[in-house]
Amino acid sequence: MISNSLEQTKQIAHEFASTLVGGDVVFLEGDLGAGKTTFVQGILEAFGYTEPVRSPTFSIMNMYAIVNHPTIERVIHLDFYRFETPEEIRSLGLEEMMEDKKNVFLIEWPEKGLEKESGIRYTKRIKFTALGDKTREIFF
Repeated sequence: MISNSLEQTKQIAHEFASTLVGGDVVFLEGDLGAGKTTFVQGILEAFGYTEPVRSPTFSIMNMYAIVNHPTIERVIHLDFYRFETPEEIRSLGLEEMMEDKKNVFLIEWPEKGLEKESGIRYTKRIKFTALGDKTREIFF
């Protein structure tokens, strides 16, 4: 799928949000500036979240409460960019959070989390590629 603007990326995310259910783990792959956080903003907008949604690059994990959704109570947005070992990921306590099927996880830079070694498995995977200044390819 091709997006030619931030707004179009958010619209694609709105459509994708309708496929999410509690317990989903979504891997968001792509270079810096490829549109991952913009996509997350669109998902949260689709869930009715109105507060600012920021990249978790420095905070590592941002949690957003969702109201009026039948299966989702929280969206947990993670960024594994700075991680070097699976132990760093395990120290976050994600295993317990992933047992709660009312959570949805959106994970940027999952490849930095050393997927197999960390034990985190995705239910959906999205690849973002910058094709130009504003144009992005979003591959599901």
